[in-house]
Amino acid sequence: MGDTPFIDEYYRLWLLLAQTRSAIFKSREKRSGRYVPSNQAAALVFIWGFKGQITPTILARYFSLERHSVSELITRMVASGLITKHRDENDKKVVRIALTPKGRELCVKVMDAEYIRSVMSELTAEQREQLETYLQILLKRARGELGIKNVPPIPF
Repeated sequence: MGDTPFIDEYYRLWLLLAQTRSAIFKSREKRSGRYVPSNQAAALVFIWGFKGQITPTILARYFSLERHSVSELITRMVASGLITKHRDENDKKVVRIALTPKGRELCVKVMDAEYIRSVMSELTAEQREQLETYLQILLKRARGELGIKNVPPIPF
C-alpha cells in the first residue's frame, strides 16, 4: 500500500473496527441529544446489569482498565449522582456499586435499546453470532497481552 508499510489488511480491519465503534457511539449520541463518554455509558449498563453487585475490580477487568482509571470513572459518576458506592454486607472490605434513579434514567435515555437493536439487526442472527465469536477471540488475545485473566462471561 504505497509508502506506508504498516497499513495492511490487519491494520485496515483494526481501523474499520475503530471507525464503526466511533460512528455507532456518535449516532447514538445524536439520537439521544446527550453526550456521555462511551466508557461511562458502558459502565452504566454493566452496573445496572449486575444489580448493585459489581465491584470496581470486576468493572476494571471487564473494561481492561487500570484501577486508578476505574476509580476516577467511579468518582466522576458518584459526583454526578449516577451511582452510589456501598460496603458489601457480608465483607466490609468489598465495595459495591449501584445505579441511582438518576443513573437509571440516563442509562435508558442514552443507551437507547431500540437504536442498538436497529443497528445490530442489520446483521442476520448468524452474522451476529459470528461477530460475537470473532470479537471474543480478539478480546481474549488482547486481555492475554494485558495479563488479564479469569474474566467471566457477561452474566446478563
